Amino acid sequence: MTIMGYGFKRQADDDKTGGLNRAQARHALLVDAYRHAIADSTVMLVGAGDGTWCYALAAAGALQVVGIEADTALVERFGRLPDVGLRERIDLRCADPVEEMRSEVRAGRQYDVIILFDLLEMVADLHDLFGLVRELDPRLVVVDGRFVDTEEPILWIDRTREAVAGRARPALVPGRGAVAMVAYDTGFDLDWIDWSQLDPEVRQGLADYYVAGPVMRASFTLTPEHIA
Repeated sequence: MTIMGYGFKRQADDDKTGGLNRAQARHALLVDAYRHAIADSTVMLVGAGDGTWCYALAAAGALQVVGIEADTALVERFGRLPDVGLRERIDLRCADPVEEMRSEVRAGRQYDVIILFDLLEMVADLHDLFGLVRELDPRLVVVDGRFVDTEEPILWIDRTREAVAGRARPALVPGRGAVAMVAYDTGFDLDWIDWSQLDPEVRQGLADYYVAGPVMRASFTLTPEHIA
């Protein structure tokens, strides 16, 4: 079973073909590549969108998928998605992502796999976020979002985000160096996913992964040091 939707804002070059190619490529590199870890596991997906990615993870063999999404409109769309026999494995929650993660830590819950989509630029304290992830005790963390292509440990202020409640809230896009520093400080091994492995002819709809900086979309994994 292949889940084609992805529940994210469409990119400028996402025509019908580009959008389909984008969904397939992201599914391949962010889900299929880690099917061995996802199968028979409990998964937390932060930035779950309309729940389509939750279905993709359940189809990859996850026993339970807890999706967290702050956008009420996206969560409401979940009920309109076709039920393909996997919905009983999915718990999609409308909540502040960091606070919901903190609540799960307080409840003593643990997850085998944690996936974070477009979350890092929403938080000012990466040490706090990575610490919460660590306390949830995953054996694998997959992260996808925007990053500044620099080895300096910086947070880049991006004021181009859409307004929320009438006021624009700037994003704090972390540099690669900031991610590396915080991963080291919180006891994770960091491995950037190599998007260059895709041939140029199959990169349609993926321009944001290949822009020539300073900000580009990228992905990485974290594994606790004692597991690596």
